[in-house]
Amino acid sequence: MEAWEKPAVVFERSAMFTKSRLCKVYRVMAERPSGETPHSHDYMQIWYVTKGCCEHWVEGQKHLMTRGDIFIVPPKIEHQVIRLDGAEIISCEFSFDAFFPETEDGAYRQVHEAALNLSFAWLFLKDADDVHPLFSLRPETGERVRALMTAMLEEYETAGIYYEEFLRVQIMELLLLLAREYSQSPQRRTAAAVYDKYLPLVERAVRYVDEHFREPLRLEDVCRVSTVSKTYFCYLFKLLTRRTLVEYVMDLRVREAIRLLGDPSNSVTDVGFAVGFGDAAHFSRTFKKLVGVSPRAYRAVRGAKEHPDGLAPGAKL
Repeated sequence: MEAWEKPAVVFERSAMFTKSRLCKVYRVMAERPSGETPHSHDYMQIWYVTKGCCEHWVEGQKHLMTRGDIFIVPPKIEHQVIRLDGAEIISCEFSFDAFFPETEDGAYRQVHEAALNLSFAWLFLKDADDVHPLFSLRPETGERVRALMTAMLEEYETAGIYYEEFLRVQIMELLLLLAREYSQSPQRRTAAAVYDKYLPLVERAVRYVDEHFREPLRLEDVCRVSTVSKTYFCYLFKLLTRRTLVEYVMDLRVREAIRLLGDPSNSVTDVGFAVGFGDAAHFSRTFKKLVGVSPRAYRAVRGAKEHPDGLAPGAKL
């Protein structure tokens, strides 16, 4: 098995979203709402400080959050929150997959991209020594966000008829408000400049993966090729390819396997090893997941279509 490095996910939406499949909205009450150690999660998180202050630790850096600050944590980013005396916070957590399905149309795609740009903007500002996983909103925007977050909390707690659809609309409105605020911020230009700096480096890593997908690949090795940190790389790679590194490599391997299976002299086992799988079972599972049938079944169906009277001479199952 290859040593793919994945961030440890402590909080998963399947366990945390017990009331609604879309989201969770709540008032933060615990002193250490995220536990004693840093964590990550597989959903988007937006916290708005309505009173007092708290400490937000992100990748080893401490940020003091005060009244009116809002911070956005994208999936897979390790962080920790320490609520200081008297602080009041409203949290909105939601599933990107539920809000932005892969078949999203043009309008939703714009909101999707705006939300991603917004949440990851602070990552690109690290090199500018101006990283803030928060936005101090202008007074007029802050009042709208406060009212909206409060309404979302009430909607979630009362859970009236159609409450999930109301929450869907409210979360979309929140994302658009924040995206508009960010678009007018000086930080946007700085983030764009740093983003443009790193994009060609990740493109170089994509070309490297295209050439070496048959070999054992590790995330840190690919990051080394790009000279980009893991956090930057994972985001930019998915932005470029619409897949994670693992998904992208598996797709390349299966596509190559389909080509090799067309040669009846290649056994299924040999094809699996040739495209980079370490064992036949892993190859079969991955192939079936992406193609819908096992490699043997695929070859049998393909052989039957090409040779109605039986498999081609010399075919190896």
